[in-house]
Amino acid sequence: MKNPLILSACLFLAACGGSPVDGTYSDEMGVTKYTFKDDDKVYLSVMGTETEPKYSVDDGKVKIDGPQGNMIFTLNEDGSLQGPMGMKLTKQTGEEK
Repeated sequence: MKNPLILSACLFLAACGGSPVDGTYSDEMGVTKYTFKDDDKVYLSVMGTETEPKYSVDDGKVKIDGPQGNMIFTLNEDGSLQGPMGMKLTKQTGEEK
């Protein structure tokens, strides 16, 4: 891990029982939405189709075990997720919990 600040944040959140990812993240056009829950599930919606794969966070990476295989996202310093083929997911603000 290149940035000790990210490592510290991940370790702090892990110690508190929380996850560094929570809430809903979506792509720029809102076509895909990922809603991360405390039960290690992510509710994935792509063009109206929904799945509930499991996810894990380790060393600044978010691994989603989806039906079409695994996807690995990098947790960026700004809280966004960088995915395969340049996909960037940003956290949606103003959502109700």
